[in-house]
Amino acid sequence: MKAAPIRFLLALFFVAAYGAARGQASQYESPMGSSQPTPHELDVTAFTREAIRKGEVKEALSSLETKALDAEKNGNWDEANLFYLNAASAAGVSGQLQKALSYGSKAFEMGEKARDPRLQAMATVQLLNAHRRLGQYAKAREWLERGIEIVEKVPTGYSKIALHALMYRELGTESLRSGESQKAIDYISYALQVVDSELETRKRNAGRDPPGVVQSWANQVVGTISPLGNAYQSVGKFEEAIKVYEKGLDTIKQTRLKTSQEGNFYRGLGQAYLGRKDFGRARENLNKALEIAERAQDTSGIQQASGQMGNLLRQTQKSSEAIPYYKKAVDSIESIRSLLQSEEFRSSFFDDKRETYSGMILAYLENKHTAEAFSYSERARSRAFLDILGSKVQLAHGSLLEEERALQAKISALQAMMAGQESRASDRPEVRKDLEAAQKSYNDFLAKVRKENKEQASLMNVEPLTLKQVQELLEPGVTVLEYFVTQQAVLLWVVEKERAEFVNIALSRRDLLSKVGSLRESVFQLGEKEKFRASSQELYKLLIEPGLPHIRGKELLIIPHDVLHYLPFQALLSSQGKYLIQDYPIYYLSSASLMQFTKEKKRAGGEQALVMGNPSLGDQAYNLRFAEREAKEIARVYPTSAVYIEAEATKPRAISLSPKYDMLHFAVHAELNEQDPMISALLLAPEGKDDGRLNVGEIFSLNLKAGMVVLSACETGLGKLSNGDEMVGLTRAFIYAGTPSIVTTLWKVNDRASYELMKEFYQHLKDGKKSEALRQAQLKTMEEFPEPFYWAAYELTGEP
Repeated sequence: MKAAPIRFLLALFFVAAYGAARGQASQYESPMGSSQPTPHELDVTAFTREAIRKGEVKEALSSLETKALDAEKNGNWDEANLFYLNAASAAGVSGQLQKALSYGSKAFEMGEKARDPRLQAMATVQLLNAHRRLGQYAKAREWLERGIEIVEKVPTGYSKIALHALMYRELGTESLRSGESQKAIDYISYALQVVDSELETRKRNAGRDPPGVVQSWANQVVGTISPLGNAYQSVGKFEEAIKVYEKGLDTIKQTRLKTSQEGNFYRGLGQAYLGRKDFGRARENLNKALEIAERAQDTSGIQQASGQMGNLLRQTQKSSEAIPYYKKAVDSIESIRSLLQSEEFRSSFFDDKRETYSGMILAYLENKHTAEAFSYSERARSRAFLDILGSKVQLAHGSLLEEERALQAKISALQAMMAGQESRASDRPEVRKDLEAAQKSYNDFLAKVRKENKEQASLMNVEPLTLKQVQELLEPGVTVLEYFVTQQAVLLWVVEKERAEFVNIALSRRDLLSKVGSLRESVFQLGEKEKFRASSQELYKLLIEPGLPHIRGKELLIIPHDVLHYLPFQALLSSQGKYLIQDYPIYYLSSASLMQFTKEKKRAGGEQALVMGNPSLGDQAYNLRFAEREAKEIARVYPTSAVYIEAEATKPRAISLSPKYDMLHFAVHAELNEQDPMISALLLAPEGKDDGRLNVGEIFSLNLKAGMVVLSACETGLGKLSNGDEMVGLTRAFIYAGTPSIVTTLWKVNDRASYELMKEFYQHLKDGKKSEALRQAQLKTMEEFPEPFYWAAYELTGEP
C-alpha cells in the first residue's frame, strides 16, 4: 500500500496530538491526510469536522461506525481504518474517551488486517495516549512497547524515521512520568535530533518536495520540544529548558507554522524563568501565553497560564494581584466537566488543579480574607467530587443527565476546535459564535436544574455555600473544624454560628501523609500500644490543639480533606491522656456545603430497620459470625425490623426493599476502590446472574426514605493513602439517594467488637442523637476493648 510522505506525516501528527494536553493544532487534519488527499478522504474529514462543530458528534459517530463496518465487511481494511480513526478523533475531542479507545482498537485491528505496520503504529500511538489521558499508565506502557516492536517492521523511509522518533519521544514521556528524568531527557533529545535533522533536509529541498512537507516535519519538531522542556524543568535545568522552548518558537516563526504549541512554549518559558527567579521575563512570557490562550478560548491554556501567573505574583509578595489570575484559572477549571462514561476509568484530568485552588486560598488568606478563602476550600471539594463522579452515574431524581452530557460534549468539542483553529482563520468567527451559543445554552440548562433540584445541580456544576450560608445552617453548640491540605501547610477554619477563626498549621502534606500512615499502621499492632499512643498524641497536638482556643461548642463537626479522610479523629489523644471522643460527640461531612442537603433529608426517628447480615459470598474467609448476632440484636431492639442473613441477603432484595424502611443496616463486607471510587461496592449475596456487588453508581439511583444507613464490619481494602475520594463517593451516594446520616468504618473491624458496639449504639439511639449514641457506644466498647482498633473505626457522616 503506497502513501505519500506528507500523507503519513499528517496522520502521525494527528494521532500524536490526540493525547497532548491541548496540542490540537492538527487534530482536524485527516488521519490519513496527504499533500494530495483523495476526494473521499477530504469528504470524511470535512464530515467529521462539521459534525464536531455543530455538536452532532453522536450522529457522526453512528455514521462513521456504519461506514467503517461496511468497509470492514467488504475487506477494505485501509478505508475502515480511516473511518475508525475519524470516529476516534470525534469521540476523543468531545470527551468520550471510552469510545475513543474502542474506535482506536478497531483502527489497530484494521491495520493488522491490512498488514500495514504504519497504520497499526498510528493506532498504537492513539491508544497509548488515550490510556495515558485516563491515568491508565500500565496499559499505556503496554501499547508503547507494542508500538516499538511494530515500528521495527516498517519499511525504511520517511515513515520509519518519523515513527522511530515518535516512539523515543513517548519513551521519554513515560520516563518523565515515572520520575526517571535523565532517561526522559536522553530519549526525547534523541527524538528531537532525528526530526530536526529531517526538517533541515526538507527545508533545503523545499522546491522539490510536495507542499506541506516542511510544515509536517516542523509539527514533529515542535511536538517534541514541549516534553523535552518539561523534562529539563523537572530536574531544575532551567537554562536548557529556555533554549529548547526558544528553539520551538523559532521553528514556528521560520516555517510559518500555525499551531497551538506556541502558547505552550510561552508557558514553558514563563515557568522556566520563574524557576530561575527572573520574575520580569517570567511575567512577560506568561502574559503572551495567556493572550494566545484567550484568543483561542483554550480553557486549559487559560487555566495553566493564569495559575502560573498567580504563583508568580504570590512569590513576589503581590498576593492581592494574584487573586484575579487565580480566579480566571478556577473559572476555566470549573467550565469543564469530565465526560468519562466507563466505570473502569477514573478521570485524572484535574488532579493537578488542586494547586490552583490552593494558590487562590492562600492568596486570600495572605490578604486576611478568611471568608473568601473558606469559600474556595468548599469550591475545591465540589470540583474534586465532580471529577470522581464524572458522568458515570445515572441520577435518580430526574432524566437530565443525557441532556447535560450532550451540552457539555458540544462545548468540549468547540473549545478544542478553537484551540486548534490558527490554521483555519476563516472558520474561527463561526466556531466562536457556536461556542458562545453553546455556553449560553448550558448556563440556561443549569439555571433550570437549579430551580427544580438544587442537589442535582450540585452534581453537575460547582455549587458551594459561602461561609455565611454555612453559619446560618449551623446549630448553636456545634463547632466546625474544616481542614484543607496544601503541599506546605494544613489550613484550619474553626467555624461556629456567630464566629469563625483561621489557623495555619505548619505541616507539609508529605509529613502529614507519613504521620497518618504511621498511626494507621500502629492501630493494628495491638501489642505496641506506645507506638500508637505516640502517633495519636502527635497528631492531636498538630491538628486539634491549634484550634482548641477557638472551640466553644459542645460537639464537633469535622470536615477532613485529602489524607485526613483516613484519620480517626475520635482516637486522637490529648496530653491529658483523653481521646477526643471522650470530650466531644463527633460527626463528619466531606464538605460544609452538604449540610443544606442533609438537613433537608432529616426525618423523625423510625422503628423499622432493614438488616442485611453476613451475606453468603462463597468463601469462609468472608464469614462474619457475629454479624448474624448483630442483625438479630437490632431486631430485638426494633421488633418490626426485617432481617436477611446469608443467602437471603441479596442485592436485588436490598434494592427493592430499601425504600420502605426507616433505617438500613448492612453488616457486610465492602470494597472501596481508590482508583475509581464509583465502582466501590457493598458485597451482598449473589443471586442468579447477579454477582451481589452494590456499587456506588447504583447507590446513587436508590430512592431512600431511611433516616440512617449503617455500614458495619466493612473491609475497605485500602492499599495506600490517597485523597480519600472513595470514602467521599460512598457517603455522598447514600446522601443523594435520600438518607441524611451514614455510619461507616475506616478499616475492617473486629467481628465481636462490632457486635458489642452496634448493640450499644442501637440501644442509645432510642434515647437521643445519633452522634451521642455512637459516642456512648464507643465509650462503652472501650471498657472491654480499650485499644482503638476495636472501636475507633466507626464514623458518623451527615446529620448528628
